[in-house]
Parts: sequence; structure tokens; C-alpha cells
Amino acid sequence: MQLGAAVHALVLGTQKVVGYPGATRRGKEYEAFQAEHQKSVILTMADYDRARRMADAVLSSDVAKPYLQGVYEETLEFPWDYLNCRATPDIRGKKFITELKTASTSAPERFHWHALRMHYHAQMMMQLMACDYYRDTKDAQETRFDVEDAYIVCVESSEPYPVTVFKFTVRALDVGYKLLTLWAERLKNCELSQQYPAYSQAVVELDVPDEEAELVFGDTTEEIAA
Repeated sequence: MQLGAAVHALVLGTQKVVGYPGATRRGKEYEAFQAEHQKSVILTMADYDRARRMADAVLSSDVAKPYLQGVYEETLEFPWDYLNCRATPDIRGKKFITELKTASTSAPERFHWHALRMHYHAQMMMQLMACDYYRDTKDAQETRFDVEDAYIVCVESSEPYPVTVFKFTVRALDVGYKLLTLWAERLKNCELSQQYPAYSQAVVELDVPDEEAELVFGDTTEEIAA
């Protein structure tokens, strides 16, 4: 999580990132270093070097550059479906929003499944709805609220730190909206009843696929940061 936060800060320039030169991040020397850099992301020197290389890969990507221009990390509060909501796009540009992600792989055929599992399509749909709300208000004169497209810029956490840009399809965003609607209804029902049940109130069977089904291994990824 710290490595991902550091890459965000280095690319967007929203926070200072420093490397701690000591052998271990504990003890009085480290506590003094923390006190001196309270508003900074503190990494080991090895992780700082890796975060710097990842950020450099993003900033030097010709494909990613157009989607890194805009307003950085501005929180938008808006009402939706009788709920008070908020969203903070990493980048809100002209006609688009972008999320910067770091992951163990940015290979399209593998990150695709990771994005679905992490429900990034729902996250981006929430951000688009926030922009739509501000676009439709009388106060919103800024063209950057007239957002149409959603992108992810993903940098891999291992050398050579490949960067891939993903654009969400209309179908993916529609599915994201359906998920948001489902989650909102569940939340409102729980708040109304003051009951927050577990996933299941009964024993759930755990089975394996049919022998004829093809098993695909090695498609999991671990996100370093959102």
C-alpha cells in the first residue's frame, strides 16, 4: 500500500516521498526521522528507488501522458439514490477521468480479471456520476466536469515496469452502475432495519468445476495501491 501511495504521490506531485537511509524502520532514529517528515510517505531506500522507477515509467509513457493531465485528487460530494456520496478521481481531465493503479502485472489478459475482481468498473462509474452531478449544477462552468470516458493507467511493480492504459467500455460501466445500485439498496435496507447480516445465514457448499472445464491458473494479481 505504501509503495502504491508513493507512486501516486510521485506521479501526481500531491505529497512528498522520502527514503529512510537506516537499516530498519524502528527505534529512536526512525522515530526522529518520522517526526521530521510527518507529511511525507516514508519508504525504505530500496522501495523508494523502486517507486521512483515506477513513477518515471508512467511519466515517460507516451500512451499514458494524455490521460495524466487535469485536476488531481479533488473530492466531489454529491447526492445519489437518497445517499450522500463522494468520489475522488485521481485525475479529472477534459472529457475523461483517470485512475492510476500499481499492480504485480499490467498485462492486459491478466489485469482484466483483476480489475473485475476489484470492481474498478463500479469505482469509475461512481466517479463519472459525481462529474455528471457537478456538470448539471448551475455553478459548474468548468469544462472538466463534462466527462465522457474513464481510463486506468496501470504500472507493473517489477522491472522493466511496463505501463498499460485501459479504457472502460460502455458495457463495463453499465455493469458497474448495476453493482452500485445493488450495493446502495443493500446499504439502505441495512440502515433501515439496523441489521447487518453476514454473507450467508446457512452452510454454503464448496465445490470444484466439472472435470471437462478448463482450469486457468496464475491469473491472480495483488494490487499494491488503489
